[in-house]
Amino acid sequence: MIRLGLPAIVLLIGTAWFAWASYRRAVNAEQALTELNNEHRALMQEVRALERAVAAAEQGLRTLSSHPSVPRDVAVTADLTIADVRRLVDRKETDD
Repeated sequence: MIRLGLPAIVLLIGTAWFAWASYRRAVNAEQALTELNNEHRALMQEVRALERAVAAAEQGLRTLSSHPSVPRDVAVTADLTIADVRRLVDRKETDD
């Protein structure tokens, strides 16, 4: 009876330990995924804020360059800056 019972107990303990270890790994993976999703959400909010800031700056430069009281060299610089911003944004999109 002891010879048959001991391996069964060891097998039961081993199975329980394996199940517990698998459960802990799954919980850790779920926590890591939750953290990653939160970080991704925060980064996307930051990207949207930066996109809004670039759009506002571009509109401001457009307004500045079209205003009659602005000297021509400043207007040309503002137009170049708008083109530079667009080029940087396009290049960033193609890098992804």
